[in-house]
Amino acid sequence: GHIPENGMLLRKQENHFKDLRIDLRNDRVTKLNVGTRSLTLESGDSLSYDRVLIATGSLPLQPPIPGIDLPGVHPCWTIEDARAIHKLATKGSHALLIGAGFIGSIILNALAECGVKMTVVEVENRMVPRMLDETAGTLLKKWCDRKGIRVATETKVESIEQDGKRLNVKLSNAETIGADVVIVATGVRPRTEFLEGSGVKMDQGILVNSLMQSNVPEIYAAGDVAQGVDFSDGGQAVHPIQPTATEHGRIAALNMAGVPTRYQGSLIMNVLDTVGLVSYSFGQWMGVQGGEVAESVNEESFRYLRLVLKEDRLVGAICLGHFEHVGILRGLIQSK
Repeated sequence: GHIPENGMLLRKQENHFKDLRIDLRNDRVTKLNVGTRSLTLESGDSLSYDRVLIATGSLPLQPPIPGIDLPGVHPCWTIEDARAIHKLATKGSHALLIGAGFIGSIILNALAECGVKMTVVEVENRMVPRMLDETAGTLLKKWCDRKGIRVATETKVESIEQDGKRLNVKLSNAETIGADVVIVATGVRPRTEFLEGSGVKMDQGILVNSLMQSNVPEIYAAGDVAQGVDFSDGGQAVHPIQPTATEHGRIAALNMAGVPTRYQGSLIMNVLDTVGLVSYSFGQWMGVQGGEVAESVNEESFRYLRLVLKEDRLVGAICLGHFEHVGILRGLIQSK
């Protein structure tokens, strides 16, 4: 309710792309033909290219749960999803959220503001397991409990069944919970299905080098779909976060325009506000071989700091409930 739908638009002027001499086509690519350097579109048209940037992002994962396709069960990925959830998630209604990861926690925050009663089901032993360690994730769960939000960790959803206008959700702990809306936030996968048979090499995503090039030199990739250089260990990883997407796009654009520019690698970083408790994590927060860890924790005030060092250099950090000098921690890691 804070932002109207047109607040989603990044470009406010209708002639924005035309003024920049960009031909914008609202269509879907069904096939990429490397041999003929052309794209086949869903409309039947074909486009030729000199260079291509693949920035198709990712899709929400749908777990194999019986009843996952029932009305009232939604991911939160498109504006259509948001409209459907907003219609069902009214004040006093009961929402069940599957997944307490990064996206799930953002959804949790919005539902709490709407006055929705909430149960969160997470298969791991803590909240936001890919961002926070056990100490921070457990403190976050306690914070949610204090705010009246029940979080069931180490629990799976076994099935979802229709019960009139409501849904009955059966859990692995033998409990059944009634809900008005079920929201699925169990992770994402790169959107690469149209590349099957193209010859473009993929692993978790499209494998790209430090120029954002795939194994086919004229094809580049950026954002959630790209498996690019990891700043921390020099390997290749998919980091489906906004800072990585913007840097990927900038580096790819420079190289595609003939300005050779190498990418230093993406740093894992997340910032999250969960009903008023802010958490941050950067780099190799989980620890490194041969490294050291310094921790400070105050459970009563929900404050936690974890610093990971290797050879007297900061390589990772987790902050919970701290606001001071957080940007400096990130800068120390990135500047080595």
